Amino acid sequence: MNPRTGLPTQAPLPPLNVSTTDDPRVVREAATEDYSLHVVPRSWRLGRLRLAMAWSSLLTAMFWIVVGATIALAVGTVDAIIGMALSAAVYGVINYALTRVATTSGLTVALLSRGLLGYFGAAVATLVFAAGAIYFATFEASVLSVAFQAQFGGSIALWYGVTILYALPLVIGGVRRWLDRLNAALLPLFVVGVIAAVIWSVVKYGYSDKWLHIPAASGSGIAGPGWLFAFSVFMGVWLIMFYTVDFARLGKTEHARFNGAVTFGPVFYTFAILANGLVGIFLTSTLPSSGTVSEASLVVGIVNLMGISGLIFIFATQTKINSANLYLASANLESFFSRVFGVRLPRWFWVGVAGLACYLFMLTNIFTFLLKALNYQATVVVAWVAIVLVELAFRRARREGLLDFRPGRVPAANVPGLTAWIVASALGITLLVATPAFAGTWGAPLTFVAAVALYAVLRGRFGNPTDRRPRPNDPRDEVSDVWGDRVRCHRCEKSYVAVEMDRDPSASYAPVCASCATSPAFLSAAWREMRPHQ
Repeated sequence: MNPRTGLPTQAPLPPLNVSTTDDPRVVREAATEDYSLHVVPRSWRLGRLRLAMAWSSLLTAMFWIVVGATIALAVGTVDAIIGMALSAAVYGVINYALTRVATTSGLTVALLSRGLLGYFGAAVATLVFAAGAIYFATFEASVLSVAFQAQFGGSIALWYGVTILYALPLVIGGVRRWLDRLNAALLPLFVVGVIAAVIWSVVKYGYSDKWLHIPAASGSGIAGPGWLFAFSVFMGVWLIMFYTVDFARLGKTEHARFNGAVTFGPVFYTFAILANGLVGIFLTSTLPSSGTVSEASLVVGIVNLMGISGLIFIFATQTKINSANLYLASANLESFFSRVFGVRLPRWFWVGVAGLACYLFMLTNIFTFLLKALNYQATVVVAWVAIVLVELAFRRARREGLLDFRPGRVPAANVPGLTAWIVASALGITLLVATPAFAGTWGAPLTFVAAVALYAVLRGRFGNPTDRRPRPNDPRDEVSDVWGDRVRCHRCEKSYVAVEMDRDPSASYAPVCASCATSPAFLSAAWREMRPHQ
């Protein structure tokens, strides 16, 4: 009988092969994989500056610039600024909390979701993440394609191919070994480019304060206050919070507070949302344009204004943001197919799949459909964020420990989490279908409130089933340091940190890593072992 858990122990257990240093084979693999299917050990974490440089790719999306201008034309400058400021604050607070949990646990969105939604629910969350990242990659790659065409002419389909092909090799190297350096080199080009675009436009077209006094569009059909509409638009891209988890897990634990406040938190979003949005409003009001505001129209305006310098600026911004988009799309495709279908292929293959998907989407010219799809996806993401926040609040209030994520120690479906996620998402989608104008302002906030309320009730009533940990023979109880000790997996014969290891009831309780513990034989035996203790 285990004295800590009170559960019976299978005897005799095969001995653990324990070491205190990283497995060289795992380190070589991590150079491109970044532990996408495993917990990130403390030895693989990045310092504050390197992580900030890698994450700075999210700062440069043309989306931030364009959406500020688009919102201002719809609700007026004042309401747009209020909505952007409120969004920056909320993004900052939520991402601070997500940064702390990701840094402490070393978990991806896929692994974290297991403890919230169960094994199969987490797979759905991973697919949503991959689809959203592919969407953003498609959208942002089209921006650079338009810039190339504006400067050099030629077929847009050709430039679509160029922007995808040159980006693929850039994201195969992983964050620690490549993306931090790439984005550090490109960040000055973005900063100089933004400042140059503003100054250049003033020199050429003169300064006017009309950008501060844009009125709300008449007959816009917006249901509710303009500032709330602006806030809801930014809720539509809360997928960025998924990005936060997958990047913040690479941060050092001693830097969690700094990363939460600066790299991923309020400081970052003050620049990303508010500063970029103000630049977008100003440029849209200053640069001549013949048509509606879009990423394409603003890009053409910048290239027409600055020539080759403008193209270099756009190249820097879009290379930075798509390095993150394609990296996360490929990592989550790898995770989804390995979990659901047992397909285990290297990440460079999934980088190619993500790139091909982006190119095909661009060729079909279905961006209107993609925008609608993003609205539906946003409801699912908002509900996920709400559930995570409630779970964190419960764990903090009750001083509960690390949420378990190991395949053999989470249920196939975590009923409280999955119920709240499905019901709240269904509410948001129903609103989008039945009352699109109302949902444009109120859909995302109501989805969030519904998810919070429902999960809080279910969590308070039934707890989190994962915490019951009904299976005996936990390797965590057999080592002195779950983060410092490495245990060899009997399947892949590689050593990973003990915090992710389990014992395989389908193989005489030999130790097994989190990735190998997804085989049908293991899951069947583990879940069968759970039943008598539930």
